[in-house]
Amino acid sequence: MHKLTTKQKKILEFIEKHGDEFSYPPTLKEIGEKFNVTIGTIQDHIKALQSKDYLERRKDIARGFKLIKSEEENNIDRLRSGLNIIPLYGNVAAGEPIFADDNVQGYVTMEKNGKGHKIHFALKVKGDSMIDSGIYDGDIVIVRKQDSAEDGDIVIALLEDEATVKTLRNRRIKAYLEASNSRYKSIINKPFKIIGKVIELRREYSVI
Repeated sequence: MHKLTTKQKKILEFIEKHGDEFSYPPTLKEIGEKFNVTIGTIQDHIKALQSKDYLERRKDIARGFKLIKSEEENNIDRLRSGLNIIPLYGNVAAGEPIFADDNVQGYVTMEKNGKGHKIHFALKVKGDSMIDSGIYDGDIVIVRKQDSAEDGDIVIALLEDEATVKTLRNRRIKAYLEASNSRYKSIINKPFKIIGKVIELRREYSVI
């Protein structure tokens, strides 16, 4: 493909973004309004994009634009279509809301589940209270957001607004949170709220 000018690149990006947001491309008028230029000027840019094989246009259709992508770009699009991008939250101190925007440290991907819409998030683990369950300090857990869980599920619970990863023990008399490390006692006499169930673990390996 031929090299684009700065203006041509911006117009192409706008057409792609508009298509992603509204599921259909913009009109010449909408493109002109976006860049504050005449329709004639936009037509010249569109013709240039067509001649450089970045864009196709179906005649007599107001929104008849179609981006021409390389095979590599098409493969990336197909891969992305099967993934969800979910927020990664950092360690949370007591009194601070876990889902605050300024607590987002990044994003991770996970495969979409065809069994229905579910809300997920990721959380960075702090401490070694779950090492016997294979969860270590610095690990990232993928969490399905829910307010209840079964006995034996590994959950994210709030204790006075502080997030913790523990195993839920749901007995007839009461429910409590159990650590997976003999150095830590179970949390029995403190009120807590379940905010999600751990469904996946991610770990980064450092190569020295």
